[in-house]
Amino acid sequence: MVRCSESGFLLFMEDMKQMAEKFESEFDAFVKRYEQYIELSEKIKADQNACKRDIKHYKMYIKMLRSKLSRLESSPNIHDQVELAVMKNSFEDKAHILRDMEDCLPKQNGLYLRIILGTVDVSFTSKQDKFEYKNNYENFKITVSAIISIYALFLYFFNQYSLLDSIIHLLIVWYYCTLTIRERILMQNGSRIKGWWAMYHFILTAEAAVMLIWPSSRSYSEFRDQFMLYVFYILIVQCMQYYYQVGCLYKLRALGERPSMDITVGGFAFSIHWSYILISSHEKPAAIIVLSCHGYMSWMSSRLSFVLVFLLSAYAFQIHNAYVLYRISRAPYCQEWQPAVVGLIYAFVATGNLLTTLMVVKQKLALLNPRKRGYLSKKYSTSFHLESKGVVPDSQKEK
Repeated sequence: MVRCSESGFLLFMEDMKQMAEKFESEFDAFVKRYEQYIELSEKIKADQNACKRDIKHYKMYIKMLRSKLSRLESSPNIHDQVELAVMKNSFEDKAHILRDMEDCLPKQNGLYLRIILGTVDVSFTSKQDKFEYKNNYENFKITVSAIISIYALFLYFFNQYSLLDSIIHLLIVWYYCTLTIRERILMQNGSRIKGWWAMYHFILTAEAAVMLIWPSSRSYSEFRDQFMLYVFYILIVQCMQYYYQVGCLYKLRALGERPSMDITVGGFAFSIHWSYILISSHEKPAAIIVLSCHGYMSWMSSRLSFVLVFLLSAYAFQIHNAYVLYRISRAPYCQEWQPAVVGLIYAFVATGNLLTTLMVVKQKLALLNPRKRGYLSKKYSTSFHLESKGVVPDSQKEK
């Protein structure tokens, strides 16, 4: 018995030594890989800083060349004018390339993100990470919009508890604040959110904050049911527009007309923008893309007309809110300042939405810049990426 136990112990000890040696060997290899990773990270950081400096240098260089070029455009020589046009187009292409490079590099947070998050780096170096964050943003927006709209409809019929009203106002403030932060992170990573839509959710956050601190009073009670109905309607319209715009964006990315970081936004102007680009995409060289574009136009036009009716109704609802709040603020019993402020915000938002829509429609009456369309097509189209890898698209094989 003793001999058996001793022999078993020796076997166990030998096995333990082999496992320990294997562990030491694997751990040493892991330490080397980790050290290589640290060295590579430091090298990547240095390369990123060098690329940032070079991009800044070349942007200034292009600006200087454009300035000199503008002084030569009045040349009477036709040959010189052709050469100048070629150089100008080349500079435009280089400027687009530099902007895309800049989007792929980490950048310093803007003022708003520095106030909210400090100096935390929110730039994603991986395109997959950027796309996943954008999808997460879209899912968050549609999910919370649906929840708030259902809750607002519930409160429209049950108005006995002021605490429930406070919850929806707080929820709306949180929702729009979160959207502003997420949108700034998306802009940090290449999303093209500009102009009116860059400040849209900030304005709605201010409106929601004023509604939150509006005390229970006769003035609040008079506007309360209309507000709940408005919240339900506007968020339902936002959900409808989301599904329409997602379909447009998917098609436009497939056609190579939009970057992958474009997002859905809460306005008819962007629907017009995407629809017009899609309609003007018939100059694509691949026959399969032309057929898919023309086959999609009837679907897109009918959905656009359907969504347009609800969006314009939403803008009219905002104007009606402004008018009702103006009447309430002028009433003798109204002692609060909130009705006047919220009414002004509604009037401002409705005016901004309508003016932005009209401006975009006016811009889209002109043809889309063919050079910009060609650049985006070359960069994002499936056929271009297949050809760069030596794969011939099916549409060209049939030829």
